[in-house]
Amino acid sequence: MNCSIIYYSARKTSFCEKALKKSFPELGLNLCEAVFATKKEALGDALIKAFEKTDAVFTVGGLEFGDNRNVRDILSQAAAGSNPALCRRLKNEGGDDGYLIRAGKQLLVMLPDEPEQIEQIMRGALAGYIKTAETNHIDVR
Repeated sequence: MNCSIIYYSARKTSFCEKALKKSFPELGLNLCEAVFATKKEALGDALIKAFEKTDAVFTVGGLEFGDNRNVRDILSQAAAGSNPALCRRLKNEGGDDGYLIRAGKQLLVMLPDEPEQIEQIMRGALAGYIKTAETNHIDVR
C-alpha cells in the first residue's frame, strides 16, 4: 500500500521518520511522499493532495495541542459529514494514543510526535488492524 506522511507542527521529524520507516516494510507500506504543515489550513491542503496520490496518510504531531490546532478536533470536524466506515483509537501505553479513520479504501492514521510511541502503535494496534483487515479482505490498499 502506498502512503504519505504529513508532519504537522512536529518537533522530532527525523526521529519520527526513522521510527515509521522501520515499521513500513513489515506492514507492506511504501512511502511515496513526506511533507510538512505548520498551520491547520496547510494541514487540510496537504491531506487533500496526499489522498489524491495515496490511499494511506499518516499525520505526525498535533495531538498534544490543547487549542484549535489539535489535529483530533480539526479532523473530527472534517470527517463529521463523510460517514467514515471506521474510527478507532490506537492505544499506546504511557503516552498519547494514535487514531485511525477508514473511509472506503482510504486510511488516515494520526500519530503522536514521539518516536517511541510511534513504534509502539505501529507494532501493536495498527499492525493488528492491518493484518485483520487483510485476513478479512477489507480493502485497505
